[in-house]
Amino acid sequence: MVGNLLKVTLLLFVAITNGKVRDRYYPRYHFAPPYGWMNDPNGFCVFNDEIHLFYQYNPFSSNDTGIAHWGHATSKDYFHWTHEPIAMFPDQWYDATGVFSGSALIENNTMYLYYTGNVNYPGETPDHINRQNLATSTDGVTFTKYKNNPIINGSLTTPNIRDPKVWEHEGTYYMVLGSSLNETYGRALLYSSNDKVSWNYISVLAQSNGTLGYMYECPDFFKVDGKYVLLFSPQGIEASGDKYHNLYQTGYIIGDFDYSTYTFTPTSEFVELDHGHDLYATQTTLDKHGRRIVIAWFDMWYQNYPEASDGFTGIMTIPRELKILNGKLVQIPVTEMSRIKGKQVWAINGYYTLRYKAGEINVLANGCKDFKLYIVSDNVQVTISYDAANGKVTLDRGGNDGIRRTDWRPSGQLKWRIFVDASSIELFCGEGEVTFSSRFFPKGKVFIYQGGAAKLKVREIVRTMPKPSKK
Repeated sequence: MVGNLLKVTLLLFVAITNGKVRDRYYPRYHFAPPYGWMNDPNGFCVFNDEIHLFYQYNPFSSNDTGIAHWGHATSKDYFHWTHEPIAMFPDQWYDATGVFSGSALIENNTMYLYYTGNVNYPGETPDHINRQNLATSTDGVTFTKYKNNPIINGSLTTPNIRDPKVWEHEGTYYMVLGSSLNETYGRALLYSSNDKVSWNYISVLAQSNGTLGYMYECPDFFKVDGKYVLLFSPQGIEASGDKYHNLYQTGYIIGDFDYSTYTFTPTSEFVELDHGHDLYATQTTLDKHGRRIVIAWFDMWYQNYPEASDGFTGIMTIPRELKILNGKLVQIPVTEMSRIKGKQVWAINGYYTLRYKAGEINVLANGCKDFKLYIVSDNVQVTISYDAANGKVTLDRGGNDGIRRTDWRPSGQLKWRIFVDASSIELFCGEGEVTFSSRFFPKGKVFIYQGGAAKLKVREIVRTMPKPSKK
C-alpha cells in the first residue's frame, strides 16, 4: 500500500514538472487536479486548522473516470492549495472498482471518512453493488480503512445507495444516503449511530414524487439561518421551460426537521442551486468561522471538453458561503476571495483585456434597463444579458445548447459579480440569489466589453498554482 502511494504520488508530480498538463485551460485560482480526471468533491472539512478537500480521482488518465480513488488537497484559505498524496486507493474487496463519494466527520482529533465502496459484477443482475465504509486518520495525511468494513452492507434489491454525508447532533450520529427506489424514484435515506460504526436505518428523509428523478446523488443535510436544507443532485428530471436543461441537476429543498420523529417537512419546492451548464455534486462544511461553505464539481457528465486532451479534466467552483434570504438559499463567494492578489482598475469606455484569462468583474448598472456584457476571445464569445421588461438573466456561450436562462430582478441597481478563470465563468447576481456556472474554452487573451451604460470594475487575478506536499 505504501509503495503504491509513493509510486502514484511521484507519477503525479513528475507529470506536472514535465509539462504533461498544458496550461491554456488550467485554472489560475480554482482548484484542479495535478493530472488526470476529477469529479465529485468528497470529505470537505476543516482539520488541524487546515481545509481538506478530497475528490473522486483517476490519477492515470484525463479521458475517463477510471476506477475512482480519493485525491486530496489542503489549504489555509480555499485558494492556495497543496496537492497531498492520494488518500484512498481501490484496494479492498468492498471497493475494488471504486472508492466512491463520501464525507468527513471530525471528532477527538481524528478524521473519520465515510465513503461508498463500489464493486462491479459484469454480466450479473444487478451488475454492481454499493457498500458504505469507514476510514480514519489522526494526521490528515495517512488513512486506515476500518478492519470490519463495510459498515453498511449493500443489497441486491437496492444496488444504488451511495454518497454518505455524516454529522453529529446531541451525541448521536446521523447519515444521509442517496438512493433509488426500483430505479424509478430518487430517495434520501436517514440512518443513525451511537458509536460512528454501527448504523441503523431510520426513515426516508425525502423521496421523488415522480417528477424529481430516479436517483438522488450526493445528498447533504444541514441547518442554516434557522432552517434545514436538503441539498442533492437528482438524476432524471425532465426539462421544463427555462429549468433543468443540464443532463443532471443540483438543487435544494428548505424545510423543518424534528429530531424526535425524524420528520423533514418541506417549506419550499425543489429549487435549482445554479442556472449554468456545469455544476454538480455539491458538498458543504461548517468552517471554523461558523460559515456553511459549499463547493461543487464545476463540470457535467458526458461533456467532450477540450481540457481532457491537455492532461486534466474537472475543476471545482469557488467556495461559496450559504445563507437564506427571503426564503431562498443564496451563495456568496467566500471573503477569502478578496485576498488573492490582483490589479484592480475601472474599465475604460467599457472595455478591458484580461491578458492572463483570469479576473473578477464587478458590474453596476441601471436595474430598469437592458444590459449586456460580452466576454470574448479569438474562438468563443459568452454573452451575459439582462432583459428588464421580462426580468430574465441569460448566459449564452454559443454553440449547441449554449443558452441558460432564469428569472431574476434586481432590488434597485443591477449588480453582477463575475469570475473568469482560464476555462470558466461564474456569475453572481445581486446578493447571490441567482448564480450561473459555465465552462468555456477561450484561445488567447480574453476581452470584456459592455453593451449598455454601466460601471465596470475589473480585477486581474494573479495565479495561485497548487504546490506539491512536503508532508
